[in-house]
Amino acid sequence: MESLAQLLLVVEDDVTVARALSRTLARRGFSVAIARSCTAARTLTQGFDFGIFDIDLPDGNGVDLARQLMDSGKVPSVLFFTSSNDAAILARARSLGPVLMKAGGTSPVLAFLAPEPIEPPQSGTAPTKGRGLRASSSSALRRQRVR
Repeated sequence: MESLAQLLLVVEDDVTVARALSRTLARRGFSVAIARSCTAARTLTQGFDFGIFDIDLPDGNGVDLARQLMDSGKVPSVLFFTSSNDAAILARARSLGPVLMKAGGTSPVLAFLAPEPIEPPQSGTAPTKGRGLRASSSSALRRQRVR
């Protein structure tokens, strides 16, 4: 039986970043809804499978918004995709989900949401590069992923 695409909420005020995330995620089979502000995100009535939040939004804070949407049951799990360098707010964000910096591009977001399957090495051989076994922060994120 084929499953439906997961519905993701992207809360991002920068049109270019929102478009890049949406296109990247859609190519991997996700359905994406974009809200450009806290107000727009709060008006959405449907539930989502996952939320991706910018922290610095024009009408509020993505961490507070994520907490509200999680508490209301609209979004069960979140990650933050941000350029914020406010240590206190980043710590609050990390208490809710992973924090990925925009400077790293959209690849870490995709790696978190849709990691490549890890193929076990054949007996007596080391895994080859590009087979999903990476010594990077994205492998640590995959271990933290909540479904």
